[in-house]
Amino acid sequence: MSSEQIIEQAANWLTRLHDEDVTEAERQAFNTWCQADPRHAVAIERMRGLWCSLDTLPAQPTRVALNRAFSAQRPRSAQVLGLLGVLLCGWWGLEHLPVWMADQRTGVGERRQIALEDGSQLQLNSNSAVDVQFDGHQRVLQLLQGELWVDVAKDAQRPFVVRTDQGTATALGTRYLVKRAADGSTVVTVIESTVAVKGQAQDAVKVTAGQRAVLKDGHAMPAQNTGNADPDAWTRGLLKVNDQPLSEVLQTLASYRHGVVRFDSQALGDLRVSGVFKLDDTAAALAALADNLPIQVEYFTDLLVVVKPR
Repeated sequence: MSSEQIIEQAANWLTRLHDEDVTEAERQAFNTWCQADPRHAVAIERMRGLWCSLDTLPAQPTRVALNRAFSAQRPRSAQVLGLLGVLLCGWWGLEHLPVWMADQRTGVGERRQIALEDGSQLQLNSNSAVDVQFDGHQRVLQLLQGELWVDVAKDAQRPFVVRTDQGTATALGTRYLVKRAADGSTVVTVIESTVAVKGQAQDAVKVTAGQRAVLKDGHAMPAQNTGNADPDAWTRGLLKVNDQPLSEVLQTLASYRHGVVRFDSQALGDLRVSGVFKLDDTAAALAALADNLPIQVEYFTDLLVVVKPR
């Protein structure tokens, strides 16, 4: 069952449970539904959390939205859709439902290390989401958003695969990273051993330690050397760059901050950066850039930072 279907069922149950004429039999049926699939309970828990979060919104718009969603003149199907609209569509849009329902997620600026059931070690970068699908035949991580690092435990009977909408990266006993880039591509970087990277078009490349390959438009691009880069430095809370365009460094720092870091790549010209920055202190990183480059960093609020030439 898809995440969207589970969300709709959860909204249906939550709507019914808020009715004054809900029966004990319906409550028992709801409990049975929650126990039938772990994702059901997660959906209800998160939807209730969103329901409570409505109290933080301006009173008048919230009241209007709820009145429209639960109008007595509306049929139950319309009430369910109204609830979905209030809780979901107005905030993220349906395209974000799989991320909202992900098995593991991190918030902006958060990193998390997770021990998987097979003994593999997983780390999620800032604002990332992944579904974990293990069975008797294979081990699959569906990367929905952001970036992951994985140290794969050996299991000759079950391949270990990371999927995105661009293709797959299958471990051949290894440590590697998979990132969904802003341009829609997927970047696979190998730290140890070898990874088989295959695009949706079924073209494939083998990527060895110290190399990366890009999946774009469903195709696997040839592997390239990473040189002196330290691509998994973020797992240690660091951003290490060597002669990297300033705009790329700012994009990375922005991914660790709530709000917006605004800059004009063309105005910043050919400025390049080398150095080591702490990802948990982006303000210090921005200050260091301003001290060493002909730029100025202006804070209009905690949520809006503008970087421009000096």
